Amino acid sequence: MFDLPAYLLLLIAASALLTATVHGATGLAGGVLMAAILAHILGIKAAIPVMTCALLFSHTSRVIIYRHDIDWLTVGRVLLFGLPTIVVGAFVFTKLSPRLIALIFALFLIASFPIKAWSQKNSLKTSPRLLAGASAVWGMLAGNVIGPGFFLAPFLLGTGMNRLTFVGTLAAIVLVMNATKLAVFGATDLMNPELLTLGVAIGLLTIPGNLLGQAILRRMQDSDHHLAVDIMTMMMIVNFFYLALSG
Repeated sequence: MFDLPAYLLLLIAASALLTATVHGATGLAGGVLMAAILAHILGIKAAIPVMTCALLFSHTSRVIIYRHDIDWLTVGRVLLFGLPTIVVGAFVFTKLSPRLIALIFALFLIASFPIKAWSQKNSLKTSPRLLAGASAVWGMLAGNVIGPGFFLAPFLLGTGMNRLTFVGTLAAIVLVMNATKLAVFGATDLMNPELLTLGVAIGLLTIPGNLLGQAILRRMQDSDHHLAVDIMTMMMIVNFFYLALSG
């Protein structure tokens, strides 16, 4: 597959398990971490459709794990306003250069910090109207990047949900998002059988990682959860700026 040496295939497999554990424990960042690793191996233009496929398995397993914690009303509201812009964003992605994609990733992650700070400072209370507007913006981002939950997170948390409901609800939302993106990519030349096969393999490897991540999350304090997400965000900003400058 891609004529990759055995050690790189083993690295991909180990990374899939590790990043899925991170994803299961935070609800965020795992997909971005794995996309960053794949970008160095396959190139970022190929990494995104592979991860879009893989995340179908990852999010399906987390929806099953957290099925009793999911706020289905919020899931419906977000998708009602976000799905149309996801389609637009995914088609835009197919036209972008790899360097520009990496730069968009970096700027997107940087923007997550002031959004989070603003929501905390103002004790954000998310009304149905605010959630609708945020969902439309999120959808456009979601079509272009992996990990748009960084933008949507403050608005979901602003509804008053706890960390378990947050992880389950976001998993259900992003499951539908990735299915939509995969359909768009499949209608273009961005997806091919090799990328699809690799995506399925990575996706299957994320399932045990999600189970381990769940066990960690249930023992984690909210403050530790927030700190872990911030640290990983900063690491990913550096990574994607590196890809943009060296691409």
